[in-house]
This record gives sequence, C-alpha cells and structure tokens, in this order.
Amino acid sequence: MHKYVSSPAFLAWMERMPDSLAMIITNSTDATADYLCDRLARAEVAYCRFDTDTALDTIQVALSAHGLQLAWNGHKVEVTTIGTVVYRRPKPFIPPVAGDSSLQNHASDEWAEAIEGFLSHVPPSKWINYPPRNFMASHKVEQLTRAQTCGLCVPEWVVTNDAEEAKQFLIAHGPKLVAKPLASGYIERTDPADDTLIYTQSINQSHEHLFDRLSSCPVLFQAQVNKATDVRMIVVDDFITAVSLTAKDADGSQRLDIRRDNMRDVRYAPLSAPSHVAQGVRELMQGYGLRFAAIDFAIDSDGRWTFFEVNPNGQWAWLDLAGASDVGASFVNALRTGVES
Repeated sequence: MHKYVSSPAFLAWMERMPDSLAMIITNSTDATADYLCDRLARAEVAYCRFDTDTALDTIQVALSAHGLQLAWNGHKVEVTTIGTVVYRRPKPFIPPVAGDSSLQNHASDEWAEAIEGFLSHVPPSKWINYPPRNFMASHKVEQLTRAQTCGLCVPEWVVTNDAEEAKQFLIAHGPKLVAKPLASGYIERTDPADDTLIYTQSINQSHEHLFDRLSSCPVLFQAQVNKATDVRMIVVDDFITAVSLTAKDADGSQRLDIRRDNMRDVRYAPLSAPSHVAQGVRELMQGYGLRFAAIDFAIDSDGRWTFFEVNPNGQWAWLDLAGASDVGASFVNALRTGVES
C-alpha cells in the first residue's frame, strides 16, 4: 500500500473522474514512482497509477467504438481524460492461474493487447516517454554517434569481437582503456545469489591475453577519461538538472565506476551545465523525440564534459532524496501542464 499525502478535498476530488489526469504506468515495487506520486499528491495534480503486476482479475476493460475505458482498484479512466502518461517500469502482465501454461500465456497476450490497445489511443506527444522512442534511444553505439553529431564530446571508442582490432585500439588510445557491456551489465542466474553485476573495467597491456576471448562476445572499449567527477543529468521537457557524483579511490582518483560499493560514499552537489553542453543535450533529446532522459557525463581534470550514455528511462529520485536536486518539481510542472492543457 502506497501512502501519499494530500488534502481531504483533493482526495475527494480524485475519487471522481477528473476532466484530465496524469497516468503513471509502472510496477508495484517502483520506489521512484512512489516518490513521484507523493509529489503529485502534495501538489494536488490529478493522477492515477497503473501497476502492470496488478491482479488482472481486478481490472475491467470496456473498449468499443462508443468509448475506451480502463478500470482498476477504484480508478476508472477514459482515454480522453489522460493528459500525460509517465512510462516508468512496467512488468509483464501475469494472468490469473487457470488452465495449462499455454492457456495462461494466451490470456497474458490477450490482456496485453487489450490494455495496449487502450493506451495506443494516447498521442505520442503526451507520453514521457513514448515507448518506441525509448527503444530507439536505448542503443549505446547509436547514442555515441548521435551525441557527437550534436556537438558533445565523446571518448574514442570501438565495439569489436576481434582480438587484433582490440589490441590496435589499445596501442592507439592507451595506455588504459575501459571495457563496458553493450546491452546489460546484469547477468541473472538460476540462483539469484549467484547473479553478476558487470562494472566498467580498466584495461591495459597486461590484459591483452584476454582479448582472445572476444570472439564469443563483442565488447565496447573506450579511451579512459581522467575523471574529476561523474555527472548525472536529468532532463524533463525544458528543465535540465545536473548533479556531480564524486567518490575517490584509495589513490585519490575518481572511481572508475561510480556504482561500486552501492554508492555509499558518493558525495553529491548540484551544478550547471555549460551552455554548449546544454545545447547539445537539447538537440539529442529533440532528435530522439524524448521528453525525459537520464544522461551520464564525466568532467575531466581540464573541466571538459565527456558524454557517456543516455538512459531514456533512468532513475532520478535518489538525487532528490540526497538533497542534490528537485527533479520532482520538474515532473510536477510538466504533468500539471499536461493535465491543465
């Protein structure tokens, strides 16, 4: 049960179907959605939250040429009342247990098609973000080439499964490289206790013998940036928020992968992006058709901002909770505009 703070009058109004509201699509364990809904409730912005892991036998769909309606857990939403959709972290639909697995899979597909048919009537401009645009913006190789065309500084890089090409790249751009996964840095195993998180790794000439393993899997190699700090930038429509993330290793250098040690010793500070970086980011967002993104940079020892990647569905609430940003206010403003327009 999620607890949101708001006035009794707002709660009474929310029990009726508002003329327009924001719809948050996610799952029941999404802590960022919890935080966002709390901010919307405090700001008295009309919203509903649809968790796709909700028991499907508690959902009712009524779709016809005469109207398109979705109802669940006391909410009843007409597609014409949706001002904005925030597409967060939905999970696959799980149908009620009935019949064999083949029938359950069929039921799950039918549910997905019905609910997606409802949502497909919401114009792409009302989504944060429209799912096909998230897909287009989620490929690291394309991100790097596009970011460079937008005037952002990008480290020299190569994706290869050829040992000799990797060795030549090390010679040209060493003495150190970094190696990163392309699609996912998380490996799920049969026993969750054995799951593996793949961090960014430093590579030098002592690792050349490992290049012979590349034939089985391509790897992204980049020239290593002499980082002074990492930056997480959050963009919501016209609002750009940048936060530095600083964590030093024993030798005093900025940590290669800021995610290590569960980020327990990371220090946060708000900062402003240089105008040329902000302009490049706006061009990047416009090119993808995104209204929201989390973008990772590093600032090197010379003060230069280097682009690493875009996550069109990245996390941000922890920055607010650390007191380094107020991205929640940017979402409140964007969703209030969508509801009132």
